[in-house]
Amino acid sequence: MIWVTWRQQRLQILAVFGIVAVISAVLVYVRSQAAALLPDVALVSDRYNIFLQYFVLLLMALPALLGMFFGAPLFAREIEQGTHVFALTQSVSRTRWLITKAVMACGSLAAAMFVLGVVAAWAFEPMKSSMQTRLETGQFEAQGVVVGGYAILAFAVGATAGLVLRNTLAAMVVTLIMYGAVLLTLGQSVRENYAEPSYFEAPVNQVASQAEPGRSWQVDFGFVDATGKQIPLLSTTHCAAEPDVKACFDRMNFVASYSKAHLPGQFWRFQFTELGLVLVLSTIVLGAGAWASRRRLA
Repeated sequence: MIWVTWRQQRLQILAVFGIVAVISAVLVYVRSQAAALLPDVALVSDRYNIFLQYFVLLLMALPALLGMFFGAPLFAREIEQGTHVFALTQSVSRTRWLITKAVMACGSLAAAMFVLGVVAAWAFEPMKSSMQTRLETGQFEAQGVVVGGYAILAFAVGATAGLVLRNTLAAMVVTLIMYGAVLLTLGQSVRENYAEPSYFEAPVNQVASQAEPGRSWQVDFGFVDATGKQIPLLSTTHCAAEPDVKACFDRMNFVASYSKAHLPGQFWRFQFTELGLVLVLSTIVLGAGAWASRRRLA
């Protein structure tokens, strides 16, 4: 069974490793070129800003693409063609068939993408002045161990959708939608809660500065009144419409401004926290697929 599975998947597996090898080689080369320009961060930013924008998009999209073109057809194509019937009548149990195919495909994909994510985090280091904070959506998912985690999730969704829907194209569409939904949900609503943000305060007529502005991820900003209550900036927008903003602030009895931010040093803590969440989701999805297969392949 293992040999047959390898023969079925070897082209896709080798293609994944080839893609990762090429991207990694480009990252290593670009890092060496960018590092040679330091400490002139302005020159690094000017030369590599456009490259970073497109490359980050590629690294964010890659797990979804692999899930669509590697995970979704894994079972759906065999079911569409009816070849799974032959496999299941050759003294191979349904469970063994599912596990062997999934482990070989997902294991290869995960290994390649974990390596790529770590290489990307290392390669982007000399260019960090050109990047947004690494903790925000648009940077966070394109580097570090979460690259591998999201690849596993996309694969799990694709493979499960293929088992349930029995249609490769439909499974690919579901993979893309679900991957995007999880990416946005974690990035916009969940990630900021992985740790307590650092708190900064300044006089009311000044902006509360962060320890590392530009690299920290600001998650809240506003004002503090005389009672110590924190008033978010969005609750003071009516003052902007008044001719005397200071008078409006005085009426609200503000005594200070505040800022809450996650600092760059929390990057790897956030990476492993999100990796854990994504792996739990992947396990749930694969478990649902295994349960569904008991009925769909019966």
